[in-house]
Amino acid sequence: MDLQGPVPTIKLQPRGREAIKPKELIQVTGHQTLSLYARRAITVLWHNAHQQGVEEGRDYTIEIDNLKTDGHKGYDAVEDAIVSLMKTILTVKLPSGKTRRVQFLGGNDLDDPGRSSGVLTYSFDKRLIEILQNSTVWGKINVSVLKAFMSKYSVSLYENIAQMVNLDWKQSHTWPLAVFRELMGVQDGQYKTFGEFNKHVLKPAAVEINALAPFSINFLPVKEGKRVVHILVQWMPKDPAALQAAMKEVESTKIGRKSRITGTVEDVLPAVPSIERLMRADRLARSRARRPQAS
Repeated sequence: MDLQGPVPTIKLQPRGREAIKPKELIQVTGHQTLSLYARRAITVLWHNAHQQGVEEGRDYTIEIDNLKTDGHKGYDAVEDAIVSLMKTILTVKLPSGKTRRVQFLGGNDLDDPGRSSGVLTYSFDKRLIEILQNSTVWGKINVSVLKAFMSKYSVSLYENIAQMVNLDWKQSHTWPLAVFRELMGVQDGQYKTFGEFNKHVLKPAAVEINALAPFSINFLPVKEGKRVVHILVQWMPKDPAALQAAMKEVESTKIGRKSRITGTVEDVLPAVPSIERLMRADRLARSRARRPQAS
């Protein structure tokens, strides 16, 4: 029996590449328009701030390279992600019944992209800090796994399942389809039929999570009549061999990853001779055809 009560998430000590992310930053609304970069950036910025010590009125610093996933590339994507997070509103229902709306990201300063080692200085809205200070439910997010995903839907699903995967008494969860679409961050009007949703959202997310995360998942559509009305998601931890394979893939280059994790092979076409070589071969063939045949 815990006589001290639940420990605030903000008091827990994050370790290395493992973020301890409050549920209020996982179970979000209003993130449908956020890109893959922006969805990952929420966790990276929170993890960095958590390591530095989260408190009201504080600025945090992070090297811009830590927000990138493609080496020297991606500065524009990082800048776009920062602007998107400043424009996106997080809506939270408070215990008092009030509705609180805050920006994902507060004011910030971004170094000149021409600098060899640029830094982002950023802050969080004081009302968001107040919410996070009272949070006691969280999920462990592996930042390396997060950066390995190529689908924004994988990011959303991975973080939501990571919040529950270590619960001994729970190995599945059922969401109403409309709620699950919002959880995944699917924009209104996109993938209206379940077939489209399954093809473009569910299957790609499941493939990536099963290949890269420390747990595996599967989906079960729940119908009423002919309509899918709920989604049941089941999960289980990977055995040591599967876990080792996942970590190996996380550490591998993204080039060819889609083929590797889907079990497909991209056809490599044979080299095509240059035009000059083809013309030389044609001239040689014509020359040989004109030679008199020996009697």
